[in-house]
Amino acid sequence: MSAAQIIAQLAAASQKLDEAQAKLLAAREDASQARTLVAGALQGSSGQLVGQIDGLVEVLGQVASRPAATREQVKQTIAKVQALGN
Repeated sequence: MSAAQIIAQLAAASQKLDEAQAKLLAAREDASQARTLVAGALQGSSGQLVGQIDGLVEVLGQVASRPAATREQVKQTIAKVQALGN
C-alpha cells in the first residue's frame, strides 16, 4: 500500500472518529433531555431513576471525549507516514 493510500484511509478513519464523537455528544444531550422529562413527570419521586440517568449522562460525557484523543493519534500517524513518504 502506498503512502497516499495509507494517508487516505487514516483521513477517512479520522472523519469516522469525528462522526462518532458527534453521535456520542448527541446521545448525551438526549439522555439529559430524558432526565428532565422524567424529573418533570414524576415530580420529585424519581430519585433513583434520575440518578441512573445522571450516571448515563456522565458516562456518555466521558466516552465522548475519547474520539478526540484517538483522532489526535491518527493525525500524528498521518504526519509520520507523510514524513516517511517524502
